[in-house]
This record gives sequence, structure tokens and C-alpha cells, in this order.
Amino acid sequence: MEVIPKKYFLRTAKKYKKKHYDLSKVNKVVSLIEKEDFDQLYTKHKLGVIHGTHPPLYHVHVDRAYNDDWLLFYFGDNNKIYLSALGNHNLIEHISKIFND
Repeated sequence: MEVIPKKYFLRTAKKYKKKHYDLSKVNKVVSLIEKEDFDQLYTKHKLGVIHGTHPPLYHVHVDRAYNDDWLLFYFGDNNKIYLSALGNHNLIEHISKIFND
């Protein structure tokens, strides 16, 4: 699978890097997504879906031990994975409002 970061993802990754978050943990989660290791994504990273979005937008917790409010948002289409954003649970509410209005 090909991983394509969206512009907003790159912007939010830069913001988290400035806050001294360990972005190598994001790379580990992305590799699990590429391998389609859903067992580990469900158990260790709490894989979830934001209902009402098309295509379905998924979110995973990047590092639950350090910060349980650090999420990676992504969606997949035609053997491609699009990384949408890094954020927190407030971003879920914002995205849900955009798609449900």
C-alpha cells in the first residue's frame, strides 16, 4: 500500500514535532496500518471510525502510555492510505460536525 500524507497532516506533524512529541511512534502506527495488522491496532491503539464520513475516516491512538489524547486520522482508497491529521479528541467532534451538516 502507498502512504500519502495530506497537507494538513504535514502541518499538524510539524506542530507536534515543535512540542517535542516522538514522531517515530507515528511511523510505527503507520507501518501497522500498511501491514493491515488490525488486531494490534484494535487492542494497542484503539482503532475507531468516525461515523458519517465517506470514505470512512479512521482514528488510532498513537501512544496511549504517554498521551491518550494523541490521535492519527487516516482514510484508505484503492490501495492507498491517506494520512489526514494528527490531533486530539476535539478534532473528532470538529470533523463529525463538518460531515454531518
